[in-house]
Amino acid sequence: MTTSGLRSRGTEGYEATGRTLLPGVALIAVTFGLARYGYGLLLPELRSEFALSEGLAGLIASATYAAYLFANVAVVVLMKRYGARATIGLAAALAAGGMMIMAVAANPAVLTVGVLVAGAASGLALPPYSGLVATRVEPRRRDRVWPAISSGTGWGVALAGPVAIVAGDRWRLVWATFVVVAVGVGVAAVLLAPRKESGSARMPQLSPSWFVCPKSRPLLVSAVLLGLGSAVWWAFCVDALREAGHDPAAARIVYAVCGAAGILATAGGSALGRWGLRRGYLISCLLLAGAVALLGLALGHLATATAAAILFGVFYNGTLAVQGIWSSRVFAEHPVAGLAAVNVAVTLGTLIGPALAGIGADRFGYGPALVGAAVVVALAAPFCPPSARRRRRLAEHRCRAAPVRP
Repeated sequence: MTTSGLRSRGTEGYEATGRTLLPGVALIAVTFGLARYGYGLLLPELRSEFALSEGLAGLIASATYAAYLFANVAVVVLMKRYGARATIGLAAALAAGGMMIMAVAANPAVLTVGVLVAGAASGLALPPYSGLVATRVEPRRRDRVWPAISSGTGWGVALAGPVAIVAGDRWRLVWATFVVVAVGVGVAAVLLAPRKESGSARMPQLSPSWFVCPKSRPLLVSAVLLGLGSAVWWAFCVDALREAGHDPAAARIVYAVCGAAGILATAGGSALGRWGLRRGYLISCLLLAGAVALLGLALGHLATATAAAILFGVFYNGTLAVQGIWSSRVFAEHPVAGLAAVNVAVTLGTLIGPALAGIGADRFGYGPALVGAAVVVALAAPFCPPSARRRRRLAEHRCRAAPVRP
């Protein structure tokens, strides 16, 4: 191959990577950082406006994850039938629509509808980019591009905090601002996404025999436990700090710091290259548990709570990066369906976490509820990526799985 041909191929590779990476980060920031986790950021104002108890607030938060679960089941069909571009556009539209409904909500029922619509957006956003990374990004770059995309949550949270601080108690204005951002990001993401490729996709049958086997079982169990524990943080962090006596701006600064720290996970690919997937998972999982416990034990101390937020932001996004890379290896033939399966497992945990934590907070307070969530996160540590010896044994395993439809 000529030098000019190599240069052309390299340029095309960088362009494809950029057209996947930048809109991916932005869309995850909108669908996760704003549409999905904005509820927790604005929960004190929403509770005051609609007279919500901790228990009811937790049930509404769980509704977000119910919609996320449904969307993760639907996304494989949508990708097969309509392709990545249409699925990405629908994710952005649901994020904007859900946040608009919340902005105009006059009662808890309408608010819950908005939460459901916005929650579905995040379920549609991430799996398409798993497929795009697998097909458009060169193999040597994938372990760096994927952590960067998954760290989009941190960018969204880092943006949401300052907007909420400036807006004060005008929570409807916050949602309206997020809607404008969602529309702009959605248009750009759709324009940069590839058109549907004809005839190349196959849709796996998402039966238990397809995605639950010795190779995938630890990944799916860890996803349930990590989802359950981390959802409690996102749902109640700001409200717990407010209940502990901190003013609204301080509580939101802690929230924004968590998002800004999460951006550091952009460098997760390099760290995982040094540590390895197994060690990176264990470090991220245990320090994530420590962060949740630290917040629960130090709600009254703002500096300590801020340190907990930094730890949580970095290592929450670290666990997301590990799970995305781990999933792409376990489900290498069908990364979109594989990541959807992992997200379903995460959602089973997140459906339970806020509801139980809300009930626990009603009875015992936020501190014990957060410490309980930390214990659940720590229980995910044994369900880690396999050791070298275990990988050799798994390589010999042949799953008796359901066939894949052409």
